[in-house]
Formats: sequence, C-alpha cells, structure tokens
Amino acid sequence: MEPVVEYEKLLPYQFERRVEEYPLAYVPVGSLEWHGEHLALGNDAIKMHELCRMAARKGGVVFPPVFYSIPELTSYGSRYKHDANFVGKESLLEAVLKEIFENLENAGFRAMMAVTGHTCLEQIYLVHRVAAEYNEASSVTAFGTCDSAFGHSLGHYSDHAAKWETSLLWYLRPELVDVYRLPKAPSAPLEGVGGEDPRVHASRELGERVAHVIAEEMAEVGRRLLEGKVPGPGELGSPHEWIVRYEGRTRG
Repeated sequence: MEPVVEYEKLLPYQFERRVEEYPLAYVPVGSLEWHGEHLALGNDAIKMHELCRMAARKGGVVFPPVFYSIPELTSYGSRYKHDANFVGKESLLEAVLKEIFENLENAGFRAMMAVTGHTCLEQIYLVHRVAAEYNEASSVTAFGTCDSAFGHSLGHYSDHAAKWETSLLWYLRPELVDVYRLPKAPSAPLEGVGGEDPRVHASRELGERVAHVIAEEMAEVGRRLLEGKVPGPGELGSPHEWIVRYEGRTRG
C-alpha cells in the first residue's frame, strides 16, 4: 500500500510523522491552458502533482497543486467560443508562492521545492526567483525549478501537448487523455501542439519510463536540499539554462 503523501489527505498524526521523518515539501505549479484537443486543461499542474507524489514516496509531503499561471499561454482552440485559458498576474503568483513557503516553514519543513510544469520562461524565472529570495531571507532551503530540468537521460524536455507531455499524462492520469480527438490525417495541423507529433511519438509506455526517471531525480534533489545544497548551474534539477534564456530575452 502506497503511503499518503498529499498534504490535504494526511491526518494530523500522519502529517506530524512525515514532517518529523523527512521535512521536505514539494510544491507543484502549473496552469489552466489549452493543451490541444487531447489533453486536460490543467495538464501542467496535474502532471507536476503526480510526479511530486511519486517523488515523495521516498519522503516528504506534497502541497496541493497551484493552477495559477502567468503569460505566456498558448492560444486557445480556434473552433471554440469559450476561451478557458486562465491568465493571472505575476504579482499574485509571487505572493501566493511566498505565502506557501512561509506557511510550510511555520509547519516545520526545512526544505521546499517548487516545480512548475508550465514552462514558459516567465513562469520558470518567477518560481526560481521567489524561491531564491526566500532562501536568502530564511533559515530553510527553498528552491524553484521546472520539469524540463529532469529526465535528460531519456532526452526529455518540456514540449507542449506533444510527445512528452502527452506520454506523461497518458501514464499518470490516462482518464484525462483522449488521443482520438486528434485528427487522423498525418498532414492535418495540430493546433497548439509544440514538439514531436503525439500521434506518432507518444505512448503510455514512454510516459511510464520518463515519469519514474523524473520522480527519482526530483527525490534526489529533495534529499540534497535537506542537506542545504541548492543545485547550481549544470547540476541535476537546475533551471539555469532557462533563467539565462529569460534574462537574455529581457535584456534584448
């Protein structure tokens, strides 16, 4: 039987035990955004929540997913009249993350890792920056990164509703995937899909393989955070590549 790791599902004695044994908190962050005809709108946060749950089986607690995102978002499907993309304010997401870190510290956690599954450069940068600032101002170790920073041994990168995201959600939450909603004709364009064609390259089997690698690597980074070691450039879990790209774009 798998241990209960979700913050909201723990009974008080269970919460106390998990924090005492392994005071690490995972904070999954995502979006509500168009992910093609075939994936749930909440893919980013749902995917990240499930990966955090897998990682936390080695220790730690998973905070409820944050579905609040900032631009950029992929344009919504053109044939629909109700645009379900939820566009938030940067200042509010920053405040929410700070409040989460503060409350987790007050609850006894000594390390926190916020991981965004919505991987626009702005959101990666914000999650990383807020965690770094909190880390500097407190006695705990906070770290912000993205799912793109994991799974490189399998060639994983965070695409958009393409090979990787489709495979991951197909394995993690198969009831939220319907690949048969995609057009069958190979020449038909896939609206809002960025990356390798999921009709050709995605599978539940691939999703299972990469999910386990990502979760293992996240758990390893969590272990290091409990030792006070924040990943530096080039190290496992570091979002440095995307931070540099963001800073280069804003300077340009």
